[in-house]
Amino acid sequence: MTRRRPSAPLLAWTRVALVAGLSLLMTLPPSAGAAQTQETAEGQAGGAEPIGWPWVRAQLGSGTPVATPSVIAPDEAYPDAWTGPLSGTFELVGVDPPGQLTQTPVELDEAPDPDAPGVVHGQVSVPPSPGRWIIDVVRRTPGGEVSAQLQTLVDPAGRFSVDLAAAAPGTGEWGLRLLDAQAGYAQHGATWPSPAVFEHLEVQLWVVTDAAYHVGTTTARVDGTFLLPESRPGAKVLRLVDTRTGQVLAEAAPDTGLVRSFDVPEAHPLHGRTYAYDQALALLTALSVGDEETARRLGQGLLALQVDDGPQQGALVASSAVLAPGYARPELRTGIHGVGTYALLRWLGELDPQDPARAEAEAGATWAVAWLMHQQVPEGPLAGLVTAGYGQDGPGGFDPDAALPWASTEHNLDAWHALDLAGTTLSGASGVAAGEAADRLDAAVMALLWDPQVGGFLQGRSPAGPDPTRALDVDSWGAVWLQVTGRPSLATGALARTADLAWTHDGRSGYAPHVVQQPLVWTEGTAGVALAQQRVGDAAGARATLDGLGPAGPDGARPGATRDDAAVSMTTASAVAGVTWVLLTEQALAGRPSIWDTSAPTGAND
Repeated sequence: MTRRRPSAPLLAWTRVALVAGLSLLMTLPPSAGAAQTQETAEGQAGGAEPIGWPWVRAQLGSGTPVATPSVIAPDEAYPDAWTGPLSGTFELVGVDPPGQLTQTPVELDEAPDPDAPGVVHGQVSVPPSPGRWIIDVVRRTPGGEVSAQLQTLVDPAGRFSVDLAAAAPGTGEWGLRLLDAQAGYAQHGATWPSPAVFEHLEVQLWVVTDAAYHVGTTTARVDGTFLLPESRPGAKVLRLVDTRTGQVLAEAAPDTGLVRSFDVPEAHPLHGRTYAYDQALALLTALSVGDEETARRLGQGLLALQVDDGPQQGALVASSAVLAPGYARPELRTGIHGVGTYALLRWLGELDPQDPARAEAEAGATWAVAWLMHQQVPEGPLAGLVTAGYGQDGPGGFDPDAALPWASTEHNLDAWHALDLAGTTLSGASGVAAGEAADRLDAAVMALLWDPQVGGFLQGRSPAGPDPTRALDVDSWGAVWLQVTGRPSLATGALARTADLAWTHDGRSGYAPHVVQQPLVWTEGTAGVALAQQRVGDAAGARATLDGLGPAGPDGARPGATRDDAAVSMTTASAVAGVTWVLLTEQALAGRPSIWDTSAPTGAND
């Protein structure tokens, strides 16, 4: 199963120079929230970027803190499958030149004539030791060093002479190795000729598949070049490192257009990972704030998460390493896919007909819609709903073919928004089929996932029956959906039901994702409630809800939640989903395009 790869411009190697420091929990004061919301709206109107958006944009790339504007680059764009030698260049900028070291202990009085080899004389820079040091002549070929079957002993003064004309026939440049007879004839130092290298500098090679792996290190030559003898399969990342401090002076990594979902230290399991849901939110936010250049990168990144062929063609994988989307495991979730498909359709709708990116965006969106419709159950107890997707961990490991037969309310709401938008965005039969699928889904959601007894939504339903587990987003996002589909009184009721999950914690107020025993405020979910309030006409309530979250941190970041809680998948790390949901809700309050903006006539279905 393959993944759609970024187009050619995004495969270029780039130097990543990001701000050092990795954020964890931001301890934010509870004051000034209203002022910040107003400041954001006024700032954008005056041309300034909304608070938080530069932070999201900075989540593009590897996230490696780079200490200088120095540059490193490979000699070519080595493909992921490359395992051979890897060479490149670097340039030190803003760095005092380090000391230099000679790699080889062999020094010649005069270089040999390549056309008429004869006797060469030289010396070695090692302590003299009679009978210990041996000069071994080799030829350097593309396949490596080949013995020229010629050796000579270094004299007690450290001098030697050797007649190259006596070497065995062969091709390649001459090379002289120093062997140590007291150490099993092991080579001492590098083969002559070898360029001088910088002291305390090294070039590291990392490859990224499911995670990043350090696979090689070599010297940084004074002439600004480097050579690694071999590589490993995976996306290639090069770093120029000061070994005294451990600082990365320069980095070259593939630009995939993917955001890092969380700002966490390198050792954290979430480091360097993107989630398709967060990628989609970032794309929607870029479109909303009018950042076309970043929207293009994010759109290409989202397409890089799409399955290219096989039975799951068109599906968006749930997550991957930011630098290696082609290695993502095929864990497919319909809700994540639904939000991603909606974002692709929104991006497609804003691309000019002549835009070079349009053909790929349209193909990707069309395949994504087709996969989504394929998840819709034709008959039986879940008829009309979409099931949860494919791929699950089990006793034998991850099974990509495991079908998840249950239907999540959140997934079905996400799917409806995507199918409804596809009905007006895609042309021809694809658009008609998507609109019809949205209509069937609308009826099924109300028949199977709405609980009239409580005036809200179930968490979901399996073939065996309903799942009444309490969850915030089914009623906050559900209220948005009910309003969009013309059921305003039901929307107000569902929204009111979220009050049982309200909390105040760590100086902030908001909502938890599920029933929890300890106070917890979920940034993303709280902003979702605020969006629902805005959609039902309670702008003042929406602003108050956002104000309860407090201001963003100095860099615009926001924590995923106020408390780490693995039971409900909450983290205090700065999170793209939290920042973008706040931004999208603020955009909606300012009357700008946001998320799930389509509306139906008021009262149409109540």
